[in-house]
Amino acid sequence: MRRVVRTLVVCALGLCTSVRAFAADKTDVVVLVNGDHLTGEIDQLQKGQLQYKTDHEGTIQVEWAKIVQITSTRLFEVVTSDGRRFLGSLGRAEPGFILIVGGGEVPALTFAEVTEITPIGASFWKKLDGSLSAGFNYTRSSGVAQTNVSTDTHYRRPGFFVELQGNATLTYQSDSSDNSRSDQGTIEFSYGRYRGRRWIVGGAAKLETNESLGLVLRSQAGAAVGYRLVNSNNAQVIFGGGLTGNNEQGVDTAATQNLEGLINFKMEYYKYSHPKTNFDFSVEWYPSLSDWGRQRLQVNSDVKRELWRDFYVSLSGYDTFDSQPPGASSSNNDIGIVISISWTYGR
Repeated sequence: MRRVVRTLVVCALGLCTSVRAFAADKTDVVVLVNGDHLTGEIDQLQKGQLQYKTDHEGTIQVEWAKIVQITSTRLFEVVTSDGRRFLGSLGRAEPGFILIVGGGEVPALTFAEVTEITPIGASFWKKLDGSLSAGFNYTRSSGVAQTNVSTDTHYRRPGFFVELQGNATLTYQSDSSDNSRSDQGTIEFSYGRYRGRRWIVGGAAKLETNESLGLVLRSQAGAAVGYRLVNSNNAQVIFGGGLTGNNEQGVDTAATQNLEGLINFKMEYYKYSHPKTNFDFSVEWYPSLSDWGRQRLQVNSDVKRELWRDFYVSLSGYDTFDSQPPGASSSNNDIGIVISISWTYGR
């Protein structure tokens, strides 16, 4: 019994020591414009917002424009608006500047120049962030019910990123003669690596179905090159292009293989003064190279406004166009608008 007691005491002391050591690790210091000092642990800076872990308040989010000084002895990757990347700890500098220590001869950077700060050596789960949305709409007069679910998860490392996106919209019309459904959904896995200050190279694999366009399943893979036109603390704009190949299975048609070009444009805007607002807009244009004259276009837009901490109301719209859909009698366009509640998660 005495051995058991001694073992439990040793374990308890070790646990207490670990807890104290863990708490002691939170030594990053942030100074706000009003003079307040916050001591904690930097999780990340992204899209103009610093996520900061404290002992008493948990993880808080501080608008980057409200910070004048930041110091830490830990190792970070720091990215500027013009695409420069630095590795080092964050030394003490004059208010409004960041000093990177251990990364060679680096001049002090202004806060306006810095757009991303990422800890090096953080766990896998701390590098994940994303969102989950769900919405439902029913119109009694037409008997049409529509359910939408979407998710977007990012994994970020110095020099590259991985993203998994999924979206599904299920439509049911009760007064249709065959109780028909008109469903559409996509799931996409993409990888991108940063080259130079503004270039991004990568690839993606995608599965897609859309009954309105007569598409049972399209499996697609391709590679692209992108250029960041804007990378600031409240906006990002990327333009790029590449090649894709796909296999299409239409309704009552044989499978076909296609080679297509790809031109894409993506814009993000975010505002953190209450209420927090995010706006995303993207366009993907696929001119066919194997079936000359055929064109596909995918347009997506999404506006989110915060209701409560990490919970948002979203208004999303999409337009899927195919000049020659797989189903001969299918529509060329599938247009939808969805209102949903979304939850963001991450560091």
